[in-house]
Amino acid sequence: MIALQINKKEIISLWIPIGIIILILFIAYPLALAILCGYFLHPITNFFYNKFKIPIILSVLLTEFLILSGILLLLFFLVQSLIDLIPLIHSHVVKIPVIELKRLPIFSMFEEEFQTILNNIMNNLLIYITHLPSYFFELFLFSMGLFLSLHESLKNRLWFLVYLPKKTRGFSERALKKSSGVMNKFISVEVKLFLLTFILLTIGFAILGLHQPLKYAFLVSLVDSIPFLGTGLILIPLSIYFFLLNQHTVGIIILLLYVFVQLTRHIVESMLWSSSMQIKAVHVFFLSAAAILIFGVIGILFSPFIYLIANKWIGITKSS
Repeated sequence: MIALQINKKEIISLWIPIGIIILILFIAYPLALAILCGYFLHPITNFFYNKFKIPIILSVLLTEFLILSGILLLLFFLVQSLIDLIPLIHSHVVKIPVIELKRLPIFSMFEEEFQTILNNIMNNLLIYITHLPSYFFELFLFSMGLFLSLHESLKNRLWFLVYLPKKTRGFSERALKKSSGVMNKFISVEVKLFLLTFILLTIGFAILGLHQPLKYAFLVSLVDSIPFLGTGLILIPLSIYFFLLNQHTVGIIILLLYVFVQLTRHIVESMLWSSSMQIKAVHVFFLSAAAILIFGVIGILFSPFIYLIANKWIGITKSS
């Protein structure tokens, strides 16, 4: 009877408040994202405030300005590069022998698939356009929330934990510290992999004699660094294009470049995660493969936390 009363008390005082908070965070996700971004961007604001003695409000505004400027510059570069690519793609597409390809049975299958993909893109685009006012409102709330979160984080970085029950504050604080450490390692590994892919593709494109190899290597490397995408999204269609033009040598070289970049990237990625998480590279490979098999492609995002759990598990088994 006493145990039952204790359980009821824990449910009322501990789990119900946590459930309500999680539900609110899912519904008001722009505000939840603003709080998390304020927590992770705190070191930048703190650097301006403590190192250069800039007032709190100016430090927060400078942090937001730097983040926003970086995003806008990246978007501007991508849009400009895509605008430059359109005439280039058009000049190459007109060279494809469409009349000869229509005679092949596989052409109709690809045509239907392409039409389906194009219809899905147009439908999603229309949905996004109709929801633009709500997106702007959410962006406004996120910007205001990020400003207030960064401002409050300079006083107390874990200010938002005050709404959690006392029993879970310590655990939540430790979890956030571990998560920030994993995020720092994840960003460090991704930046190194981006630079590696960029260098390899620049050399490959320069050898092939492609126009502006630096720009296109940067674009492909950027696509490769985005979760769920990869160099194959661009290099494989490019290889197929040269095969269709009967330039088999160039198509094979691009295909070999894709395989070489992917193998090198995966080997270096395993080594980097092995060094960061202090687990063997072979374990990193099997854990990554297991994460993809269990969670699907989204398992890529969970991999760093799985490495951390594996590291802790190895420590527990050694001590026991």
